[in-house]
Amino acid sequence: MRRTMLTLLGAVFAFGILTASYATAELPVTASVDIQQDVTAH
Repeated sequence: MRRTMLTLLGAVFAFGILTASYATAELPVTASVDIQQDVTAH
């Protein structure tokens, strides 16, 4: 039981790290321009 909980906790922690690194990643310039043009068009 303890091993299962530690495995799940480790998986959630790893997922949190990946999510945080993805959220703070720099977008390519072309993607940023496309998003900006889409926002200004609406």
